[in-house]
Amino acid sequence: MVADVNFIMVTGIATKDAVLRRRPSGVVKAEFSMEVARPFFKANGEPISDLFLVDVYGALAEQCAQFVKQGSRLLVIGTLNKESFVTRTGRREHLTVIKAKFVKPLGDPITQIGDVTIDELRRDIWGDATIHAYLAALKEIFTKVEKG
Repeated sequence: MVADVNFIMVTGIATKDAVLRRRPSGVVKAEFSMEVARPFFKANGEPISDLFLVDVYGALAEQCAQFVKQGSRLLVIGTLNKESFVTRTGRREHLTVIKAKFVKPLGDPITQIGDVTIDELRRDIWGDATIHAYLAALKEIFTKVEKG
């Protein structure tokens, strides 16, 4: 039996500097948000993006506090977690957060994913060729990250 997998990878732009906090338990936590552009636009030509909150812990949090600045292009890999909390007014709110396990600065934005067209990226269902192109793009990203 294979265990279930909760895996998310995003590239995007930090919308604020990472903020470092020490929790009462002594664990160091960094928090930041990032904007991730979708591969399509609204009917009026306006771009569409998603905003993600990112939590990072331990030594990686301390590193993020040094290099995650507003406007930084980042690669973030982690798990997607749904959290709930009660507001000051007593209302229960839900929040989706990326718990980062890997964060690296990137250079230029990714403008092409193999031979995949923008129309293919807009489809509701991606075929094997699109998935393979994305995986190849990931390999290229990691090769660039490893080389520095």
